[in-house]
Amino acid sequence: TPFIALHDIGFGGSSVVNGVAQWEFDTDMGSLEAALFAIVYRYAIRGDENPMLNQGVVGAFVFVRTLSRVQVPRYCSAAPLSCGAPLEYFDWSMLSQLVFSGIESAALFGGAAFA
Repeated sequence: TPFIALHDIGFGGSSVVNGVAQWEFDTDMGSLEAALFAIVYRYAIRGDENPMLNQGVVGAFVFVRTLSRVQVPRYCSAAPLSCGAPLEYFDWSMLSQLVFSGIESAALFGGAAFA
């Protein structure tokens, strides 16, 4: 998707080693995740018109996919995880990964739910 291409190719920096190959892998995995989402979403909402249930299913998939895509930089220390400013646990590199992955996941699963 265009959102993750921005991260993997344009703004990945040192956290993405092979930008184009990583983008291809991310796109392929996103397609599989969207297919799984479509199946779960269909069965979760098929008998219920509650908009909060619909949003909850989308939000759960966005949350899990976004957090699972964060790559911890090499300079972080473990136990407890410490990566530096601004939050010690998440540094700027990790926060940018969260933003790009979150936007991409919301577009991916929101679009699938809308279809």
